[in-house]
Order: sequence, then C-alpha cells, then structure tokens
Amino acid sequence: MLISVYMPTHNRGPLLNRAIDSVLAQTHADLELLIVDDGSSDGTWQVLEAYMQRDARVRAFRHDTPKGACAARNRALQEARGDFVTGLDDDDTFVPERLELLLKHYDPAYAFICSGYYWVEQKRTNRTMCNDLVITLAKQLDSNHATNQVFVERERMLAIGGFDEDLVALQDYDCFTRLIKAYGPAFRLGQPLQHIYVEHGGVRISNQKKSIAGFARFREKHGADMGWRQRRNHDFWLKMRLQSPLSLAELIPSFAAGHWKMKLGHLYRYGLTLRNS
Repeated sequence: MLISVYMPTHNRGPLLNRAIDSVLAQTHADLELLIVDDGSSDGTWQVLEAYMQRDARVRAFRHDTPKGACAARNRALQEARGDFVTGLDDDDTFVPERLELLLKHYDPAYAFICSGYYWVEQKRTNRTMCNDLVITLAKQLDSNHATNQVFVERERMLAIGGFDEDLVALQDYDCFTRLIKAYGPAFRLGQPLQHIYVEHGGVRISNQKKSIAGFARFREKHGADMGWRQRRNHDFWLKMRLQSPLSLAELIPSFAAGHWKMKLGHLYRYGLTLRNS
C-alpha cells in the first residue's frame, strides 16, 4: 500500500536531512516522500537533488518564489500517488514505525487517524497527547486534539480542498476540523509516533498580527459550531500563542471551561491583569 508523505520546506537546510532520513527509515517501505521547496535561498534545492539521485522514493518540487506552507502542501497533495497521505514538518521526525502503525490501525469509519508525539525541548522530552481518543467535532473545536499531522485517505483531503491558503494561522487545525465536519469523528492513537522539536535555533513562525488574524478567521469559519466552552477556550489558546496574561474578568469563565492545569501554568508564567488585552 503506497503512502505519500508531504513535506513543505523553506530555508531549513541544516535540519532537512534529519526529517528526510526519518521518513526513508520507515518500517513501511512502500512510500513516496514529496518535498516542496518553497522558494528557499540556502541551498535546500541542492540537498533535495542529492536525495532524489540516491532514493527514487523522494520526489521534489520547487516554487521559485515563496507561496507559503499551505500552498506547498497542496502542491504535494496534487502530485501524490498514494491512497493515503500524511505530513511531516521539515524540522520534525517520524519514529520508524509511524506509517506501519497508523496504516494498521486505520479505520475508514473515522475521518482520519493521528497519534501522540514526543515534545522535544533542549533539556527534556515529554510524551504528549498519548491516550487513545475519539475526536468528535465538539472536542476538536475545544482544542486541536489532532496534533499537527494526520493520516488520511488522499481523496478525502482533495475533497475538502486541502489546506486553506488564505489562512495565516491555525492552518492544520482548520484543515483537520473540516475533515471531521465532512467525515465524522477521528481517532487518535495514544502512542507517540513523531518528534516535534522546539528551541532548535531554526525559524518558527510566531507573528502576533498573523496569530490574531488567524484566530479571528478560524472563529468566522467555525464559530457557529462552537458552544460557550469552545469559545472561551479558543480565546485562551490565543492568549497562549501571544504569551499574554489573563484579565481578572476572563479568569473565572476561562477556568470554568476546563483545561485548568494548563491555565494555571499560563497564569504562573504570565500573570493576571485588571484589564482585558
């Protein structure tokens, strides 16, 4: 069973080898890796050409000017030949059994399958979202329980239009939410099957204006399906993204919406203000 792995990349030459090697080392060898170089200027394309010469499973495409990660992912989805697709960011890695286990546990009754992951910081590694979970629309609108990658039939991704190229933040969250709306609940396997690296010195996108605009657009697209709890938590996730303190007026309703351990940690780090921000 051919599985297509899509990977957008932009000026990540030093980290790209690690990500590519983790895909090519999968125990499920019937795969293709589609990498879209989104206008890199650091020699990334030369790295990709070398991989294509060494391994026929690597297929690379290039945008002469950057079009954004969503456009790169959508290009790969159009070029993919597999019945199933999944993604990988160019600074993260798969564990060797990821594709094998996701294919083994895949059930078409669910919109998609995903998994837990290792959150890797410089001084520690945490197992995150490592419990089996049926992800209903209500759960997904409360928080992105699908993490940042899913394993799904390619035709389903194409049917929903892939990633929203006009969305400036929460692109993964929006895409996976639309899959659940279209095909019903999803399933998360409680095993950590990828490494998400942070604090590695590379460039990660964290623009406040984009975050605010992206959260607002997500609310426009999905707000009609949100209840009180989901709206309060959506407001809090933006606070987390912006590293902004909770206001006194937000404190009680936000805690009443759940996720209170995470909110206590946020309160400890960023404090409380008397004004809404």
